[in-house]
Amino acid sequence: MAKKVTIKDIADMAGVSIATVSHVINRTRYVSPDLVEKIENIIIETGYHKKIEEKERRLKVGRQSEIVAVIPNVESTIYRDMVGYLKKYVSIQGYQFYIAITDNDIKEEAQVLEGLIQNKKTAGIIHVPVSDVAADYKKLIESGIPFVCMERNILGDGIDAVEFRDREAIFKGTDYLLECGHKNILFLRESLKSTTRDERTRGFLLALEEHGINTNDANISDINIESGADNCILEIQKAMRRYMPTAIMAGGNRITLYLMKTMRDRGIECPEEISVVGFGDEGWSELTYPPLTILKRDVEGLSRRAVNMLFEKINTGHVIEQDYYADVELIIRKSTRMLDNGPFGEEAATPESIVITKEEKSRLRAGNFRVAISFHYTGTSWAELHEKGIRDELEQYGIDIISVTDAHFDASLQNAQLEGIRLQKPDAVIAIPADDKETKEQFRELAKVSKLVFLSNVPENMEKNSYVCCVSVNEIENGVNVGRMMGEYCKGKHVEAGFIIHGAAFYGTRARDEAAEKIISEQYKNIDIKAIRGFGEIENAYQVCKDMITENPQIKVLYVSWDRPALLVIKALKEMHREDIAIFTTDLDYKIAQYMESGIVKGLSTQRPYEQGRTAAHVVAKSLLSNDVPKYVGVQPYVVDAKQLGRAWKDIFHEGMPEEMK
Repeated sequence: MAKKVTIKDIADMAGVSIATVSHVINRTRYVSPDLVEKIENIIIETGYHKKIEEKERRLKVGRQSEIVAVIPNVESTIYRDMVGYLKKYVSIQGYQFYIAITDNDIKEEAQVLEGLIQNKKTAGIIHVPVSDVAADYKKLIESGIPFVCMERNILGDGIDAVEFRDREAIFKGTDYLLECGHKNILFLRESLKSTTRDERTRGFLLALEEHGINTNDANISDINIESGADNCILEIQKAMRRYMPTAIMAGGNRITLYLMKTMRDRGIECPEEISVVGFGDEGWSELTYPPLTILKRDVEGLSRRAVNMLFEKINTGHVIEQDYYADVELIIRKSTRMLDNGPFGEEAATPESIVITKEEKSRLRAGNFRVAISFHYTGTSWAELHEKGIRDELEQYGIDIISVTDAHFDASLQNAQLEGIRLQKPDAVIAIPADDKETKEQFRELAKVSKLVFLSNVPENMEKNSYVCCVSVNEIENGVNVGRMMGEYCKGKHVEAGFIIHGAAFYGTRARDEAAEKIISEQYKNIDIKAIRGFGEIENAYQVCKDMITENPQIKVLYVSWDRPALLVIKALKEMHREDIAIFTTDLDYKIAQYMESGIVKGLSTQRPYEQGRTAAHVVAKSLLSNDVPKYVGVQPYVVDAKQLGRAWKDIFHEGMPEEMK
């Protein structure tokens, strides 16, 4: 008869103590991954795992056989998820698992704890306390029953707790909004006092302080989440009317839900009117439109550690590591936007902020207004979308387009075309300069007879009062989007990167390139930018790439300023057999989409040319009747990855993806 393998045999074979094997089996203490793998392999090879599985099937009964989680409710996703994870890890230890609900009521909680203290089957308690005052838990502390606080803490010596990094989390979310240019941020927090609430408040105020903003509670509003959905929504409405924020930092899961309902009911566009950072333990946060930028907590990690700490107390009488903090990750999606600045430092207005009344529409239709369009180049689907957006918007006001010119990137040709337009004396002109310097004098002359609205860029040294408005994608956000995608792609590993940027001093491309570089340099220290090279003419990007990779063959990721030079960079990489290098760029077109599907292009942030065209035309229409027009309007860019390519194509091009790409 074969001898039964014991835990001592496993320990001897692994060359470790019995305690170490016990910790690996019961997951009660950290053991290095290599040693865990070694011990687990021996357990399987000897068949000892069958004994472990049999033990797990036989739950304890009788005295000290039950572990109870005392939680505020099961309505919140975080507590529902906690219960699932806690049950999983408690069952591994062979104990029965139960939950008790306190409804966040101190009296109800006291009765629950009294019953557990009297119950001889209670082996340990995992507790989300209603109060943080140790005196409220005197009986529990003196009972000697092992307990661990989870998510919230009780202030006092000798209280073991596992918590989230709440201060760091809210700081991270608020800091991100401040980096996006928001100054007036409203923080919605739970009215119930707790250590969690206090830590989140400290994080919010610390972020304001570090950005030089007055640190007080003026932009903090308390929401009583126990008062019901209707009352919470009413409280949020009042706070929004009082503070008129450009961004809101939500301080909890249910507050996030009530906030999004409030914005929907009031018709507030997110993020065009208000940006939102929410708590996102809720599964719906990714399914909303727009998908929510969230702070997502490691609920499983917190639950696992809570169980491990509790069983350390049960088995040894104490906990070696007194405190534990689980991470909270900032996941950036589409519910936040960066506030942009124009060429003269003007804060960007949103397209939605420019309103044309019914009376103004009637006046426009009766005005017989005429508009001309001067493009730097029309040979792209991009320009076609610009023009379609302009035509669709002007058509509803009865405004005629008298001419559309194409300069073929030739400044002298555009100057000649602008002279022809000037002689036609249109009421307004929508233009994209072919060159920042060489066209400025001709645009100045044109401004004497027509209202000028620029798309994307303003000629160098153009006086602020000589043109009506510049409509552009938010280029800073465009660059930040690409930088973040690069950073997330390279997360967890050291990577060397290259930047191939626009050498010409165009305001938009310069702002975009600098923003991408800044976000990588400041927030992704694992990425080493080995080389930054500029190209003047687009065709030079091909050779710039070849030279950069020849000199820096270790580069594994490239930023390229926009799609057309990116296509030449890809051509160069293919010739060099370096298709292992990941490309990140801006602007979506047919060929870039194909390379995204094949995996060469990993991500991009794109302009929305149709929306830019419509916005430019909308600005023109408003300017024909009023001087109340913002100097700079920023259209939010659109983030695209391979998984969302079909949806992105439809949103950008306003048509289905071509069959050959599906």
